[in-house]
Amino acid sequence: EIDVSRGDVVVASADTPEPVRAVTATVCWFDERPLDRRRTYVLRHTTREVRARVDRIDHLWNVATQAQEPAPDALAMNDIGQVTLALAQPIVADRYTQNHVTGSFILIDEATNATVAAGMIR
Repeated sequence: EIDVSRGDVVVASADTPEPVRAVTATVCWFDERPLDRRRTYVLRHTTREVRARVDRIDHLWNVATQAQEPAPDALAMNDIGQVTLALAQPIVADRYTQNHVTGSFILIDEATNATVAAGMIR
């Protein structure tokens, strides 16, 4: 018997990925309210939803100069930055460059249910 539920990933036994509880990703922040590292967000990855917290902001991407800038305290609307997310439950994820479906996600504000960011796993 196989117990499969919504959000589970079925793969060939030779390609079994490791579940992770933290991911590093490039995110684009959509919300008017800046990212708050003290808040918990919902990470929607494929059809699975888990609670996530931004553990740290690694750097900001300057679109005009195409260069990395030092990490700000928060991401503002339309900022692109690299972040590390801590997840409440493990997910099975790939790098975005390997698989666009299992390498991407969105972040949702728990209070408003608004999509606040989109991300690509590195």
